[in-house]
Parts: sequence; C-alpha cells; structure tokens
Amino acid sequence: MTTDEKQHVADLTKRHVSPRHILFSLQDRYPENVTRITEVYKHKSVIQKEIRGPRSEIQHLFKLIEDAGYVYWSRKKDDSEVVREIFWAHPDSVKLLNIFPIVLVMDSTYKTNKYRQPLIEIVGMTSTELTFAVAFAYIESEQTKNFCWVLEKLKELFVKKDMCPQVILTDRDLALMKAIEIMFPKSINLLCRFHINKNVGAKCKQHVVNDLQKMIDTLWMEVVWASDEVEYGQRLHQLEQACVDYSGFINYVKDTWLTPHRHRFVGAWINQVLHLGKTTTNRVESAHWKLKQMLGNSIGDMVKCLEAMNNNLRLQLGNIRASFQKSFYEVEHVHVSPFYGYLRGSVSRAALRRIAEELLRVDYVGTNRQICGCTLRTSYGLPCACELGRYTLGGIPIPIDVVHVHWRKLTMEVELEVGEDDGSEVDMTSAMDELWRRFRSLDVIGKIIKEATTIHSSIS
Repeated sequence: MTTDEKQHVADLTKRHVSPRHILFSLQDRYPENVTRITEVYKHKSVIQKEIRGPRSEIQHLFKLIEDAGYVYWSRKKDDSEVVREIFWAHPDSVKLLNIFPIVLVMDSTYKTNKYRQPLIEIVGMTSTELTFAVAFAYIESEQTKNFCWVLEKLKELFVKKDMCPQVILTDRDLALMKAIEIMFPKSINLLCRFHINKNVGAKCKQHVVNDLQKMIDTLWMEVVWASDEVEYGQRLHQLEQACVDYSGFINYVKDTWLTPHRHRFVGAWINQVLHLGKTTTNRVESAHWKLKQMLGNSIGDMVKCLEAMNNNLRLQLGNIRASFQKSFYEVEHVHVSPFYGYLRGSVSRAALRRIAEELLRVDYVGTNRQICGCTLRTSYGLPCACELGRYTLGGIPIPIDVVHVHWRKLTMEVELEVGEDDGSEVDMTSAMDELWRRFRSLDVIGKIIKEATTIHSSIS
C-alpha cells in the first residue's frame, strides 16, 4: 500500500470500520489498488497495537473506559492481580436510568468476546418506548454471588438511596432470580413470556402427538393470558383434561412453570403489575444482536467489544433525543381532537397511541370497570377504557395527571421528577455530580489503570 492508502486505512480503523468495508473503500478511492483483505487485517492490527502502546489488553480497556467518562468498578481474583469482573455504565445511561427507573430487563450472553465470558447487559425503556443500555458487566461465572455483585453496583447508579426498579424482567435463571431477591427485595421479578412459551412448545412436541399439538398450544396460551384467578383455574382445568394421556408434558408445565412461577408471567397476576407492557426480554436480546452486528463476529477482544458498545450507545442516544423531539412537536392525525388537548406535547406519542387504541374499547366497555379489566391502568399507568368512557360522557379532555409520570418525561436536559408518590424532583446535574463524588471516593473502584504491568490481559 502507498502512504496515502495506509493513512486511509488508519483513518477508517480509528472510526471502527470493518476490514471488509475498508477494502471496499480503498478500491473505490484508489481504482488501481490491488490490496488483499489479509493486508488490510495486518495493517489494521499494526495500527491498533500502536494505539494500545505497551498496555495490556485489560489496561487499555480501563483506559478507554476512563477516557469515555464511564462510571465503573472491577474486582480481582483472591491473592492475584487478575481481574475477574468488570461493571461499567455511561454517564448518559446513568441519567436515563434515574429518569426511567421503573422497568429494567437483564440478560446475559457468551458470544461477544473471545474469552466466552458471560456479558451481562441491563437495559431500560424510555417514555417513547425506545431501549437504552443501562450498564454492562463481564462476570466470572453465572452464580448468585456474581450476580449479587453486579446488582450491588447497579444500586450505586441510583441518585436516590431509596430508589429501585419496580420490575426486573429476566429469563428463568435461578441464580439471577435469587440475586434479585437478595439485592432488590422490593422489586418484582417477572419472567420472559416468549422464552417460557418457546420452552413449553418444544416440550409439547416431545410428548404430544402431532394432531393435538396445535390444540394444546392454544390451551396453554389461554392459561398464560387468563385475566383473573377464576379464569386461570378454568383454563388450567381444560389443559389438564386435554393432557390426561400426556402426564410428562402436564407435569413439566406445572412443576417447572405454573406452580413456582405463575405469578411472574400469567396475566391474572402480572396484569396487576406496572410493567409498562414489557413481558419479554426481547428488548435486551435485540440490543445484544445490534452489538454483535457492530462487532462483525463474536471473537473480538474486550476493547473491540467496548468500541462497539460505544457506537451502539451513540445511536441509541441520538434516536432517543429525536423521539423526544417528535413527541414535543409532531402530532398524529388521530390525536388532533380536543380530547387529547392536555396531553399533546406533554406526553409521549407512544402513550398517546396506546390511549387511542384503548379508546376503541369504550363502545362496548362503557364505564363498567368489571368489563374493562383496567389492564392499561394497572400495567401501563395510562387511562383505561372505563376511565376514558367517563371523560367522553362528561365531554372533558383527558387530564394530564391521570397519565403516569413515566410517559410525561420527554427530555434528558432539565430537572425531572423521579417519583410521583412524594412529588419530589431531582436536579439531574447536581445528582450526577454527587454520583461522581461518590464514585471517586470509593476504594473498591476498578481504578487499576496504573502503570503496573502485573495485570494480566485475561479476565479468566
């Protein structure tokens, strides 16, 4: 490669462009170029080594974390300098967490780094129903004590001591569930419906003859979606009758899911929980997928993983700010009615859409609470059909204060309510300053980015 071509590769490498796309760019800019992909990889590796200098991989990772302004912690293996676990969160993620703390989703994956260390990702949801990464952690193993350490650090991110998520959504990971019970005893731990249904469907195929599988799948879904405990009992009885010849399947369903965990995923129970519509971990899995797309493969080192996370986070924040602006300034046709007059520009478009959908139920619900079921009120914090029926009968617009404060937060930049029970407000600037003071004062922090060369470049 010529000097200009090498400089072009260096520029694109610093922008985290993949080798394949670097080669395409070289060929477009320099038509006579005959560089092969292997040469691009080699030159890219040389550039990355120059950037890293004499630092080990783990030292360089901590430098990048500090340079990016992350809040972070780490801990070492006993009697050694080997780092066993790392937890980090971007300042903007911390800000979003304290603005939108109600529902968090947690999941882990092994497929983002060459060490196959479990990567824990914690995500939240904004008023515009967009996902944001709260924090990441590499842990040594998926045991309760390791998850407790992660959740302990998550606690440190809240600017109010008594603040905690109302709901934490996970898969059926017993170690993680136990850790949540220990560290966030006031939070409700829901389980992902999607994965439960997937597991039950797979077990059904193992035990039930083909002709009956569809019927039994339908009966199972009716159990899951039962709206109250009476209906749940009826639907379960129907399922049991249909599975009288399939004891292996019905015993699995009852022993693994319904008896110990029905309150974590069956509608009769979770419809009374303010989960904002989040009943699956698909959001965090989608975040994992986007991260893997940016990595290009699953065997990168941890520095590459961090770079991909930074890029992904920038995209998330841009989309979130744009969605706030849309809710301020753009009005959908269905919301032009004076009925939404108090809400336009003050409530997210996502909330308005859900209210508009609920309004369609008013014709047959009227103001009858029993027929309504009030799920939108209890699970979303939004006016349900029977409430909307009363407003339409009275000819009055929907009051702003019947919309949960979560849906009324449309900025990251000013003082925002963090709890509606006491009406308290927190100045996010001073709160973040306090968080940083707390962070800087802790001895246990992962400030091992020292010049020592004893730190191993492995996390194992």
